[in-house]
Amino acid sequence: MDLDRVLALFDADVRVSPVAAPGTQVRRAGPLVLLTGGFNYVSWWDLSADTAPAAVRDCATRFRTRSEELLWRVYDHDQPSNLSACLADEGFEPDLSGTLMFFDLEQECLPAPVDGVEVRRVRSIDDLDDFVRANGEAFGQEEPWQRDAFRDRLDDPDLALFVAYVQGRPVASARLEMAEGRAFGLLFGGGVAPAHRGQGLYRALVAVRAAEAKARGLRYLSIEARDTSRPILERLGFAPAVRETTWVLRA
Repeated sequence: MDLDRVLALFDADVRVSPVAAPGTQVRRAGPLVLLTGGFNYVSWWDLSADTAPAAVRDCATRFRTRSEELLWRVYDHDQPSNLSACLADEGFEPDLSGTLMFFDLEQECLPAPVDGVEVRRVRSIDDLDDFVRANGEAFGQEEPWQRDAFRDRLDDPDLALFVAYVQGRPVASARLEMAEGRAFGLLFGGGVAPAHRGQGLYRALVAVRAAEAKARGLRYLSIEARDTSRPILERLGFAPAVRETTWVLRA
């Protein structure tokens, strides 16, 4: 895989022209491209070292005035080089860093089956409750916003939620976001309850999402991988492209 080429395609396909999920909208504020609504996120920007301080200050002031949280993800290849310092100066706080990784769907992603595990796609409100419950067990706290965000999207072909069950109990969950005409399927979540880690559930959830994305005609998967997930993903064939840090302006 030509990582430089795929990274440039990711920037153009996912960040410069993001797809607005229901409940969000794409806004252009001067040199910034933002997603706003259910969450607020700076997706792309056209800034220089000279213009970055004022642009970051204006953006931070706007969202502080509204008492709204704002996310700004910076990748190591992004410019200008002083952007992270500008974000810190305006009160943004760095979250845990991760690695942007890609998987070419022309490869196979077929980990060994896991005995006693059933992976199901979320199709109903009851399934969605299982998804939220499993996610809460994996990450230590349920996130009720997921019910509100996904309850009206269960028939949306661009969203695929999956739950892994052990003895009928939901213990792992994962999400795939897709869009017609785009090259990338975006992986999110992939959380496994502590008692069931190391049993292949994470790999099974990656494989089922890869199969779904390939069936939709997508070419690549992308994921922002934490350091705990990166070794598993590399064994599955994902290639690390660049490190990233998400900066958070608290409400």
